[in-house]
Amino acid sequence: MDADGKRDPRDTSATSASSVQPLETEDQEDSLTVQERSLIRRLSSALRFADFMALLMVAATGFSAFATWQTARVTNRLFTVAERPYVGVERIAFDVVDGSSVRLVIDTRNFGTVSGHSGVAHFRLLLDGKPLSDAGLGDTIVNIGIFTQTVSHTLNLFVAKDVYVQARAGRSRFDVDMHITYRGPDERAFCYNETMTYDSRADAFDPSGGRGLCDGETY
Repeated sequence: MDADGKRDPRDTSATSASSVQPLETEDQEDSLTVQERSLIRRLSSALRFADFMALLMVAATGFSAFATWQTARVTNRLFTVAERPYVGVERIAFDVVDGSSVRLVIDTRNFGTVSGHSGVAHFRLLLDGKPLSDAGLGDTIVNIGIFTQTVSHTLNLFVAKDVYVQARAGRSRFDVDMHITYRGPDERAFCYNETMTYDSRADAFDPSGGRGLCDGETY
């Protein structure tokens, strides 16, 4: 600048001084913006990781609950299968032959590990597919009651001697149709259905059929 107060065009000091300050301010603003963005990115990344970990924890809790439920189901099934009575017939045989009748011995047993109760046995004797009607021998209902484990529950039925003679000679087919209902300790209903046919050659009864339907009871 000269003595008259006019600026010398060649003097660039003022211009340079005035232009430096705004550049420094813009650099500071740009620097702060980058730091803020970096901080936001770090926070966002941390939040996403926390959400991911929370999701994994929820999934792990769900899988653990499902595994516990499945284990409980399997345990309950094993218990219900093992801890129940299994009633069946051990042996059927013609036992004593006298002048007018023959005794038919039916040995029923509980092959399970717990006792059964409310046992009712229904026996139907058939000759050549037709129920016997002599002296009410066609259908016999026996109220057994308690089925204790491994104890023989022997039932005796009597048939006419001529029926036995026909079956023993192989001239007629003699069947015993059995239907036994009973309950377990937890009051679940069970049943046993089987048909046994007399084999004259072996002088023994062999299984010849059965039914899987038990009017609501478990077979």
